[in-house]
Amino acid sequence: MNIGRWMLVVALMATMGFGFVTSGQIYCEKVIGDEPFSAGRPIPYNGVRQYLLGADSIIGFTSYEYQANGGFGQRIRVDDLDQAHIDWMWSDYPNQDERLCAWNARFDNGSYYGMVPASYSWSGYVQLDIASDGRTVIAYHYNAGAGTMSWIDFDQGNLWGVLPNDPKGPEVADHIWPYIAASGDNIIMVTGNSGIGVETHHRYLTTDEGVTWSTVVDFDSCNCLSPFLRASPNSDKVVHVWTQTIEPTFSASQLCQDVYYALSTDNGANWSSPVNLTNYTPPASMSAGDSSLWAFNNVNAVFDANDDLHIAWGGHLAWVSALDTLYGGDRGKIFHWDEVSSTITTVSSPSTYYTEPNGFWLEPWSAGVPYWHGGAAGSWRTIIDNPQLVVDPTNNDLYCLWAGNADSTDVALNTYINGEIYGAISFDNGATWTDYKNLTNTPSPGAAAGDCFDEDYFTASPLVVNDSIFVTFVEDKDACAFVHAGEMTDNPVHGWVFPKEYVGIEEGGNADAPLRLRMNVTNPVSRRAMISYTLTNAGEISLKVYDRTGSLVRTIETGYKDAGVYNLNLNVGELSNGIYFVFLKTTAGNVSSSLVVIH
Repeated sequence: MNIGRWMLVVALMATMGFGFVTSGQIYCEKVIGDEPFSAGRPIPYNGVRQYLLGADSIIGFTSYEYQANGGFGQRIRVDDLDQAHIDWMWSDYPNQDERLCAWNARFDNGSYYGMVPASYSWSGYVQLDIASDGRTVIAYHYNAGAGTMSWIDFDQGNLWGVLPNDPKGPEVADHIWPYIAASGDNIIMVTGNSGIGVETHHRYLTTDEGVTWSTVVDFDSCNCLSPFLRASPNSDKVVHVWTQTIEPTFSASQLCQDVYYALSTDNGANWSSPVNLTNYTPPASMSAGDSSLWAFNNVNAVFDANDDLHIAWGGHLAWVSALDTLYGGDRGKIFHWDEVSSTITTVSSPSTYYTEPNGFWLEPWSAGVPYWHGGAAGSWRTIIDNPQLVVDPTNNDLYCLWAGNADSTDVALNTYINGEIYGAISFDNGATWTDYKNLTNTPSPGAAAGDCFDEDYFTASPLVVNDSIFVTFVEDKDACAFVHAGEMTDNPVHGWVFPKEYVGIEEGGNADAPLRLRMNVTNPVSRRAMISYTLTNAGEISLKVYDRTGSLVRTIETGYKDAGVYNLNLNVGELSNGIYFVFLKTTAGNVSSSLVVIH
């Protein structure tokens, strides 16, 4: 076994304080993207720490962890040469005039081009796709002298890194926060209007790399920009997915929404009529004591190997109190729909930390924190949201990753949760899903600014490449991206590549077969660690502990085991403080888990 390939390093926590934060109705101030920073200097991030399974690389930094005003969109794509194109919004406060879009690329050998500026001064909210000739095409907004507008720009060649390079746009003031898709030789761009109470969004098309633009349609949506665009890798299809307010009274809170989509079969030139996937109950039809599922402002879509469409979104449970007041946002799930079955399924399984009988992830909260804080997850966020769909083109397995936190105790000192990245797999086109897995597993309860591990604003490339999944995210060192509030920290930006097997059960399984292998290790531990694993197939096993250098520390047990559940109480009193790795090797496959020892 290649020990380095399977290592999952979890941050060693120096403090074990706990905190609780508010939930309830979410209301956030409007974010245009050109607000001044709060006073103060950024807290430097001292020490680059690689802590993720697989080929993890820190590819840059930013003091501006906030990356999207609404859905996360797309900031990483892998091209036909197995190279990853990545961008993010960068700032090095207090040099506010240098807030830019940053670009980097990962070559097929795992090395990186290096961070380069990809836009002019005072720009951001960057998204990306790959043009038909392999060049990066990015979209962002900035003030070009006639108001803030949306622009696209192309690299001069495949991974040349020549950006900015003559950006072009529709040049309509206040049409900002662009999301894009490249389909054939066309670029489709959706923008939103700035300003409270403006819920009209706009779908644009250019067939000549931005020289001329046509407005395909103006459409209703929600106050916070919620669209997602995806072009099929197999045909001329393009899908535009978005959320639309059910009741305008609640548009500012982002809670009361349905999921819509429109489809083009000619590279974005013509579109079908909008389709409402969810048709959730409107508030006007609810009475005291009623509850209803509603969508939040994050959606994602992908075309599978058969060119069938899949859509995922974050939803939550809203209810009406005895005072006829509407609440919501503190109970969330991830949902999936596919066009073959036209059925909505639940992706995320119930959290192991809660006993919520209906499988909702619950947001930790307490009285006394104002609703405008945006809840425990931050601005425009819920406890579980922003799914990212990934397809394996070799077998049509479907992966769903999402942002959230299933541990109610993992709350930073600033009262916000430390978000992590989770995932599950479907082997039957989304009809059923494996149990979720915490992919980053970086608890930092009670952590102060500069010490948090909050994996934020992640996006995933839509296809498995060389049996690996490609992800980028900001490692927010001061939990929660509530724009410019709190301390300013220097946050690493990651380009993370990990083996697809890490998300769920072994390759070649199916939804009807029981898991053959599962292991859980309690963390952190002081004297004793509880290790449990499940075998549904009998066979030879090996359970060992390694340190961070890959050296064998202890052989826990080896030999033949019958099928069953095994629980071990491991004495770790003689181990030094630090991070270790427990490896279970069986005839069914191999799994690993971190072991954090703090005396």
